[in-house]
Amino acid sequence: MTAKAPSALPFKKVDPKVAEHAVERRGFVEVPLDYARPDGPAISVFYRLIPAYGSRPGDPARPVIVVVNGGPGISCSAYRPLDFDYGNPASPKNGALDRFKYLLNSYRILLVDQRGTDGQSSPLDMTNPAIDADAIALAFSSDRQARDYHAVIEAVIPKGEPFFLIAQSYGGMVGMQYLSLTRAGARKPKGVVFSASALPYEDVMAACLARRSEQLKLNRELREAYPDVEARLAAVRAHLKRLGLDPDSINGLFGLLGKGVKGVWEKNFVAHLDKMLGQARAEIEKDARDNFGEVNLLNYILSSCNFTPGETDRTIAATTSARVPYEPWMIDENWVTMQAGGGVAWREAFVTAMDRRPPPATPFESVADLRAAIALNSVLFTPADNDAFVPAESYIRSLAKFEVEGRTRIKRLPGGHNAIFLEEGHRAFLDWAASLA
Repeated sequence: MTAKAPSALPFKKVDPKVAEHAVERRGFVEVPLDYARPDGPAISVFYRLIPAYGSRPGDPARPVIVVVNGGPGISCSAYRPLDFDYGNPASPKNGALDRFKYLLNSYRILLVDQRGTDGQSSPLDMTNPAIDADAIALAFSSDRQARDYHAVIEAVIPKGEPFFLIAQSYGGMVGMQYLSLTRAGARKPKGVVFSASALPYEDVMAACLARRSEQLKLNRELREAYPDVEARLAAVRAHLKRLGLDPDSINGLFGLLGKGVKGVWEKNFVAHLDKMLGQARAEIEKDARDNFGEVNLLNYILSSCNFTPGETDRTIAATTSARVPYEPWMIDENWVTMQAGGGVAWREAFVTAMDRRPPPATPFESVADLRAAIALNSVLFTPADNDAFVPAESYIRSLAKFEVEGRTRIKRLPGGHNAIFLEEGHRAFLDWAASLA
């Protein structure tokens, strides 16, 4: 099968008025679709510069942190909603986790919608059967995204102003690609944090087995904290069935496992179950779309080419499910993964074809070259306890190959996958940043 040219892929339209905002500085930066063809087709990359508390977006006294968000395949609005209510930060519509609650005390935050995601940076129409996995893997992966971040940094942060990079979750892949660019003259951050991040050259199966095993442990910890959780989950499953929803869709709550410090995340998980029992179908479906477990087709493609070359999420899930079995009551991310086709004929055929022949792997520099790039920078790695996505021990083993004496540090944090954005993560960031002065 011959891949379509990336320029032939279907894109959604973006309302240019999204750049108008009373608090944030927003805008678009035009970049090549293919950086090897700078005179070829171009796309627009959307950014948001969020001011520190009591400040303004252009205040040079408040350094910028460029936050490279996770995914892949999600926009930066997952970290702060596009319609964030600045007049009432505690508003429920802002979400349960304000990822920048602490960082904005001292820093400005620069966010970028990664190209092609369902945001404002030339979003792909992933509902159109004309999409092509190989073309998307080529044009929308971490190597191109890193260049987009550099283009935005050049356009938004004045020359000479220091800035930091926090590369979280999938953002670690983009962050490593950005470090490669610094060897070729790209602007160097004052420091880079890889927080509970994906890293290239992992032992893929070992990492995926560790992820499933960690979620198994968290399921058991949930039952230890709430011995009646099996009955609570059964009640929610029955409620979903009464509403005409698949009872097994409750597995989409895997993202809540370990989300926060121990003793708090379990309470929040059970509170969410109680909330679901009082929700109508439309509310539950909206929550699923906005927050939990819905398989994102762009994520499916980019996960394959970045994380698991030669495999897809479903082929990996089949192996990890067999090797790490769960009890029937448990919340199981792999169930969600296996629904990637969504019951839509063309999409089922698309995913099955990908499973049989995954798209080509994303190019990365060698480990030696990446270490040489790290040696030019200051890097902090932050594994997190109770991390349902990147278990701490597995992460520490993976990052060992990237440790460079005098340039890298490791700080283990409590609080799960989003630990760097919690209070203790903020303190760790401030201490490390101060040491670089």
